[in-house]
Amino acid sequence: MPTPRVFIVEDEVLVARDVQSRLEKLGYQVIGSAARGEDAVTQVLNDLPDLILMDINLKGEMDGIEAANRIRAEVDLPIIFCTAYSNDETLARAKVTVPYGYVLKPFDNRELEITIEIALHKHEMELALKMARVRLDATLRNLNDGVITVNSKGEILLANPMASSLLGVDQAQLIGQSVLNVLRFSAINSGDPIIDLRALMVGGSKDPVYSTRQYLATQKDPLPVAVSLNWFSIGAEMLLVVDLQNLTVQIEQEAQLVKTAFFDDLTALPNRQLFLDRLNTRMVSAQSEAREESQTFALVMLSLVGLSVINQGLGFAAGDETIIEVAHRIQSLSGPEDTVSHLGSGRFAILMSDAIDPGTVLATLQAIQALIQQNIAWQSASNVNVVSHAGLVFGPGDYFAAADAIRDGEIALERAKQEGSDCVVFDIAMHEKAKRMLDLRSQLQEAIDQQVLIPHYQPIVNLQTLKITSFEALVRWPLPDDSYVAPDEFIPMAERSGLVLLLGDLMLESVCKQVRAFDDKGIDSVSIAVNISSEQFTELLVDRLDALIVQYGIAANRITLEITEGVAMAAIDSNLKLLEKFRARGHKISVDDFGTGYSSLAYLKRFPLDTLKIDRAFVQELRPESDDYIIAKAIIDLGHSLGLKIIAEGIETEDQLNLLQELGCDLGQGYYFQKASPPETVARCYAAGLPLGRAQTA
Repeated sequence: MPTPRVFIVEDEVLVARDVQSRLEKLGYQVIGSAARGEDAVTQVLNDLPDLILMDINLKGEMDGIEAANRIRAEVDLPIIFCTAYSNDETLARAKVTVPYGYVLKPFDNRELEITIEIALHKHEMELALKMARVRLDATLRNLNDGVITVNSKGEILLANPMASSLLGVDQAQLIGQSVLNVLRFSAINSGDPIIDLRALMVGGSKDPVYSTRQYLATQKDPLPVAVSLNWFSIGAEMLLVVDLQNLTVQIEQEAQLVKTAFFDDLTALPNRQLFLDRLNTRMVSAQSEAREESQTFALVMLSLVGLSVINQGLGFAAGDETIIEVAHRIQSLSGPEDTVSHLGSGRFAILMSDAIDPGTVLATLQAIQALIQQNIAWQSASNVNVVSHAGLVFGPGDYFAAADAIRDGEIALERAKQEGSDCVVFDIAMHEKAKRMLDLRSQLQEAIDQQVLIPHYQPIVNLQTLKITSFEALVRWPLPDDSYVAPDEFIPMAERSGLVLLLGDLMLESVCKQVRAFDDKGIDSVSIAVNISSEQFTELLVDRLDALIVQYGIAANRITLEITEGVAMAAIDSNLKLLEKFRARGHKISVDDFGTGYSSLAYLKRFPLDTLKIDRAFVQELRPESDDYIIAKAIIDLGHSLGLKIIAEGIETEDQLNLLQELGCDLGQGYYFQKASPPETVARCYAAGLPLGRAQTA
């Protein structure tokens, strides 16, 4: 600790020297002295000592008391008065200057030392207190919370600027006011407790209160605040500190979070989560009502058709505006207690809360769908419209969870899409079928993983010679009991579930492996057609097929890639490049189901094709001069004009065969010749020649 620096003000030179000597012996540093008050003021302000020993009676016009006043007006320094006079008048004058000590002459060293040390310590404490007050004041001024200090009488002792701002009252006007007149609270939510300051001030609990949400009455609108109350004991006095935190932004953010969490950004309708909550609540209520043989609510799952066309043709903005308009139309016909939710991508869910009469529900839904179909104005386009499919579920039934009801609504919606119906009402048979489909998907995944699915081969026959020229590989799913899962059942499942890629790759490798086996048996002149899905028909297929050709050591011309019109036309330019790559490697290209899709001469001329297949739909009812006969003839003539071979599918009778021969069709396949059979069977048939008539597979 540095040695305290003392300045002596004494008009007697000998006394001043004596005091200086004493102080120095006590360990203090005397930095100067003055005999006159005027000189003392000047020197002290220049030197700034740690303490001043001030004689009251000085030479000149200014005594020690006046000099002390002048000094204290400029700087905060501890002053100790030294005087031989102790009359009341002098003492009263000295007290006004707030001295740090008062010693009478003559004084002894110990008394002087104690007085000085107490003065220095007191001044140090006062400085620390002042700094704390400065920091407190700065903190309160910059605090985002409003802070009000109240005494036990309820009078406001302190209010920071934020408190003034929150209340809309000048800070100075708050001091001395009754806190009961200034702070008035009300509940934010109905039923919430209200802070009663009057009860707290008069014998109430002194326990702290933390962040209780209240509305604070202000000069303007009520302000949402978090109120904290803390009591402090200062001597015998109890002070209450009130903290007010403005919750306006927080509540707005909470509202935004609620909106984000529970409402759709596009339509502002309840989203899936909120819809589930409301549906669950309604289901609990419906179950408790226990109305026998009655329906208490209806659930509609609705999907728009035509949005993709609007998005592609007019842009996503038009698609969004369409969804918004449809949302408004649904709401306009919904009841006040109903909930309409947008689940995304033009899918809606409607909860009709009071749906006792199914007929009324169906009529309302019919009106909604009719309104949806009406034209929607979009800038210069005047004919923007969509249609909808809907699945309808009545409750409560056996439903205890919203997810179950929505599941069944989705099942009914999917059935409506498949049938092309406006609305399908769910029944339990649909659920059982959906469950079977789910089981089938799991079984299909397992069958693919274990390579249970195998290709069977249907001969493609020259219709003039009736000899086998090639085969088509058709996937079969054998079961342990020697039966088969129908392709019409599991192939659509593979396409919907994304398993078609795995299935397609399994078939492709199995066929390449079989070609190798045929080569080893001397059957080395026929090709095998493999069906390629749209998901499989990509650049990856080029590399994959190249690798399989090398792996099994077979010629590329032994593999014919069979694609549908839809696959070929999906992306003409990129698919044309793919087809050219396959043709360059030696693969043959066949288009299946011709006549059922685009049937475009333009793409036939551009694509490097080898064969066209007449769809079985034109063969089954083939009769002379019928529409099917005319279409078949047109396809055959068109194909021949382009140098293509024509294959007729689904030949089952001799009459069909004769008519196709008459039309000049090149090739054919079907049950009349032979159904798809295991490789061993078709190998024997190829070696022996295929007899005319319905072939046996034994």
